[in-house]
Amino acid sequence: MTGSTHRPGEPGAEPTDPLDLLIVGAGMSGVDLAHHVHHAFPDWRWEIHDAHDDLGGTWHTFRYPGIRSDSDMATFGFPFRPWPHDSTLGNGADIKEYIRDTAREAGALDRLRLGSWVADADWRSDLDLYRVTCRTAEGERIVWTRRVHFGSGYYSHSQGFRPDFPGEEDFRGRIIHPQQWPEDLEYAGRRFVVIGSGATAVTLVPALADLGADVTMLQRTPSYIGPLPEKDVISAVWRRLLPAPWDHRAARLNHGARDTAQFVIAQRLPWLFKAGLRAMQRRYLPAEEIDRHFTPPYRPWDQRVCKAPDGDIFRAMRRGAARVVTGTIDRFTADGIRLTSGEHVEADVIITATGLRLQVFGGGTLSIDGQELDVPALATYRGMMLAGVPNASFTVGYINSSWTLRADMVSRYMVRLWRTGERVYAPRVPDEPADQLLLDFDAGYIRRDGHLFPKQGASRPWRYVQNFLMEIPELAFGDLRREMAFGRDVVLTGARRAPGGGAAVGDATEMDDDEVARA
Repeated sequence: MTGSTHRPGEPGAEPTDPLDLLIVGAGMSGVDLAHHVHHAFPDWRWEIHDAHDDLGGTWHTFRYPGIRSDSDMATFGFPFRPWPHDSTLGNGADIKEYIRDTAREAGALDRLRLGSWVADADWRSDLDLYRVTCRTAEGERIVWTRRVHFGSGYYSHSQGFRPDFPGEEDFRGRIIHPQQWPEDLEYAGRRFVVIGSGATAVTLVPALADLGADVTMLQRTPSYIGPLPEKDVISAVWRRLLPAPWDHRAARLNHGARDTAQFVIAQRLPWLFKAGLRAMQRRYLPAEEIDRHFTPPYRPWDQRVCKAPDGDIFRAMRRGAARVVTGTIDRFTADGIRLTSGEHVEADVIITATGLRLQVFGGGTLSIDGQELDVPALATYRGMMLAGVPNASFTVGYINSSWTLRADMVSRYMVRLWRTGERVYAPRVPDEPADQLLLDFDAGYIRRDGHLFPKQGASRPWRYVQNFLMEIPELAFGDLRREMAFGRDVVLTGARRAPGGGAAVGDATEMDDDEVARA
């Protein structure tokens, strides 16, 4: 890409006139932070950049039939803006507009830079600023900013995980990954096979059946699927008991506590969780079908438990519009898929709902004084900052419950930190080893790509836990100076990417008094 979109006079165009904050990503995480910055720092100059042609993140790039949240909207929605619908889960189009309305109220639409991929954020220690390289259709734009926050999520929007299957070239129909859903697809009367058993497959099967397709979900291993009410009963009850906004706060806490309790029960008393789930499934399916297709060999919440509003996937099966086949693929054939058991599943269209590819910091890089950092060698602090990396932060939500429960706590924490008035800040490099995966969850996409992320330690504040209730005290009220350094005490990380791709560790650089004065 040649040329530049650098425009003299724009905020952030020169190091003498930097932004106060640049937010990467205009999905739930980025817009949540934008809301808090708008209210806490009305005089700040900030921008929000997104590589896509509209805001919304997942809810813009994923367009397959039935796309919906896999967490209840009381917790997946913003705590400061109640979900305006009465559904427990939200469909993709409604969530995207909900994000847009929230961004508009925060003034983010005026500061939104679409089609701007943040390729590199380089901390310049001589200026105490980030030199951010943005790639756009018009060329390269350099933005100078005091702080960078990555709200870009944790997976690649451009590609999903797509294994190669023997015999693909023999199949005469279409093979589609949900992340590249075509607009010209016909459904009625056609045979669809959805490979996979995760949230995407569980969403797609009833949606395709409603469009008139004959659907088969082909899974190697069953997943736990919990039917839940289509309407949000918990929020409705609290609306009767309390006035706004207390009703929404109570419902959010209620949902979050319930999900946390369910996770703890699933891990510690799996027999009890499985018995309750089975009782709910028995309203829709016979016991032998549950045994064959919906009884995984692992504990509940070792992998994510999928949601089915009003048991929609089970109802599609009961009326004969969908079925589930559990088996291992031998090869694709001209008109379907042959299993190792010898069974043949006929198909006109094959959907490979086979998972995500993870991506750290939106695919861009972090650097210090022009040297790219080896991100997997870095230690995380409270799951939101990087040891020895000044003025950079990121959002990672929960994997075993609503992402936004934690995303909003991260936003509030960063606002508390910024309100201290410290211009340069960074977590200290820990004495203990940071060698554990940041995304601590036994799912296929994390086993494949979890190593790409910075690591966490074994104890706080170098570790974040997948428990909403346990994190509230630390993130809402925790000591902002614990294991942190400010101003002249900041020591830059020595974990740089060495020539050839290895990590060169150990050349920490302390900021001198002149550099502190510039902060």
